[in-house]
Order: sequence, then structure tokens, then C-alpha cells
Amino acid sequence: MEFINKENINNYLSSRIPTLLIIFIMINIISDIPSENIISDILSHFQIQYLFISLFFILLTSYLSLINKKFLIYLFLSITILGIKIFNISPINFTNIPNTNNSQAIKIGLFNVLTSNTNYQGLINETEEQNPDIIILQEIDDLWINNLKPLNKKYKYNIKHIRYDNFGIAMFSKLPIIDYQIEKWTGYEIPVIKAKLKLKNKDILLYAIHTLPPVSNEYLKTRNEMLKEINTISNSNKEKIIIAGDLNTTRYSHAYKKYILNSNLYDIQTNSNNIHGTWNAKHPSFMRISLDHVLVSKDINGTDFNIGKDFGSDHLPIFVKIMP
Repeated sequence: MEFINKENINNYLSSRIPTLLIIFIMINIISDIPSENIISDILSHFQIQYLFISLFFILLTSYLSLINKKFLIYLFLSITILGIKIFNISPINFTNIPNTNNSQAIKIGLFNVLTSNTNYQGLINETEEQNPDIIILQEIDDLWINNLKPLNKKYKYNIKHIRYDNFGIAMFSKLPIIDYQIEKWTGYEIPVIKAKLKLKNKDILLYAIHTLPPVSNEYLKTRNEMLKEINTISNSNKEKIIIAGDLNTTRYSHAYKKYILNSNLYDIQTNSNNIHGTWNAKHPSFMRISLDHVLVSKDINGTDFNIGKDFGSDHLPIFVKIMP
């Protein structure tokens, strides 16, 4: 076809790339604004994706600058964005903790099962392969509990709080649970498991938390309220603490930086220098973001972080090892 030639392609790119790049720059500016605004919050999570997009713009503007020198300014802007993204995704809460990949470590598995998911055997198979000492399940209902009865043989200690609104929560443990409470957080009474466990002759508080998704400004405010409560717990408690759950935020959000980075906890995924995402499991790897976290006190060793297999949920499970 005659109209598809190099000159037409160059003209097409030259007329559209500047506009697209300006839009991309505006998205990045909004994502970096430290405000409790739903748009800013949502855009803040995609720093890794922005890095790849900025690389794409660098390639295009490099090519166009060979044709027209005015595109050198667009090349410079693309490189600047790339530099900012590299800085943003670098470990922001790195703690020099020894690796715990040994037989003495405690392994924790975290599963957001997706209530409507019926691949119960897929989860059981994953637990058999990974063999965690503690399993935390989120979004469980009575169907999930009934179909996970095979876990009771290996996990003698368990806590189950069934709900039908995607906020049911459960914990299965090989290790003794000394005491537990089902706390109700915020005005929405979101259930949170607070369990005291004996790990290697040491008492540890383990919180299983599933925050509200920030799909509205009200839900965003409530999610941030729950993150603030995590901060308060970590800064006012002298006991060793583990926080595990779908926190509905990434480490790049302003609320995470405000409440988690300023707590006495560190994120094992960040500490492991792992940037792979857990949600959405149905998307290609480079499109996923990490909403699922295991946070631990800074006097707990934990660097072994792994993402498990797709078992039908919209979240991939995660597995960590800790040394109390």
C-alpha cells in the first residue's frame, strides 16, 4: 500500500508522540502528588509500568531526534522520567537482614482466595507443595471452609471468621496459637485476626488484615485509617509483630510511605529486592502490582519472599520465611 511508507510513519509519529508524552508526564506528576485523593492514589501504584513506558518513549524520541533535532527535548524529558522511575522503584525500606532460607525458619503462606473462586484443590495443592507452617486465608466463606477440611489434618490450630462480603478471614497453623481475638477495625467493622503464637520459644503477635479497596474516596480514607492503625500498633508495642494481608496498596503509594515506612516494621518483599506483582493474576507479569504484604518487626529476620502459582484467584499467593 503506497500510503504506508517511511515518510508517512515519521509524520504520524512526529504529530502524536509529543501529545502522548505530555499526557504521560501529567499522569506521572499526578501520581507523585502526596494527597489522599483516589486518582493520585490509583496512579501511584504503577511505577514499574511507567518505567517500561518511559523506555518506550526514549526509543521513539531517540529515533525522531535523528530526523528533527527538536525531539531532543522530548528525549531529555523521557530520560528524566526514566531516572525518576528508577529512583521510585528502588528499595525504599531496605533493612540489612540475614537471609533466612534454612530449616530453622518459619514459613508463612498468604492467600487472597477470591470468594467466587472454586478451585479449592488448587489451593490445597499449593499448600502441599510449599508446605508453609502458617496459612492465612482472605475472602473465605463457608464453601471455602468446608472444601479446605483436608488442611485440618496437618494444621491442628486454626481460626475461622466466615463472612459473605469478601472479608471472611482464617488462619491455619502447625504451631500453637496461645490466644486470639477477632478485632473489628473502623466504622465498617472489618475483621482482623490478632493471634499470639509461640515461635521458637518466643511470643509473637500476628495480625491478619484485609483492608478495604480504595474504589472511592470514602473507602480510600478507611483503608488509610487501617494503615494508620498498623503504624500505631507497631510503634506502641514492644512485642515482635507480623502483619500479613492484602493491604490494597503498593509500596509506592503515599499512604504506604506515610504509615508503613514510618513504622517499626519492614516489608519482606522490599527487603528481598523483589518487584514482581501479585495482582491481577490474570494479567501478564509486567502489568501486575503487589497488594499483598508481609510486614515484620525490625528485630525479626525475614528476606525469603516468593510468589506462588495461580490457583484461580485474582491474587497470586505469597510465601515468606522468617526467623523470630
